[in-house]
Amino acid sequence: MIRTLLSLCILWSPMSLAGDDWAHYGNEFTLTDKPIPATKLLANPGQFDGKTIMVEGRVADVCQKAGCWLVLAEGDKSIRVRTKAHKFLVAKDTTGYTARIEGEVRSHKIDPKRVAHYEGESVNKKIIPEKQVQSDTTYELIAFGIAMQPKATESAE
Repeated sequence: MIRTLLSLCILWSPMSLAGDDWAHYGNEFTLTDKPIPATKLLANPGQFDGKTIMVEGRVADVCQKAGCWLVLAEGDKSIRVRTKAHKFLVAKDTTGYTARIEGEVRSHKIDPKRVAHYEGESVNKKIIPEKQVQSDTTYELIAFGIAMQPKATESAE
């Protein structure tokens, strides 16, 4: 109960009321450069390993247990985004949204137990980044802050 109330307080904090239909979660952004398109990050995540970046892309999956991770995907490539130390959560119904994420790209060895854990919390089991790689190493983005904008509706102009 307390965890749920805390999550609601985080989601509805003044910081989450970003303008222009963008909901903000976590820390305010510190980078001022234009976001890197997710396609560029996904094409060669190794070039960003250990770097703090701002990326923008489509949310293909969100943790359905707590909202503590999401997956950015373009075509057949994807990357997992985890909230830093579970200090903030995102709304679980944001699949299909556009996300801007500031965070650090990190490489790590794939852990089958962790992959099974993610798969259990996933609604889109076709996009499990750790299962798409051809080696035992994958990349993820540790998010400091995330802004999300709802997908455009057909009636929007």
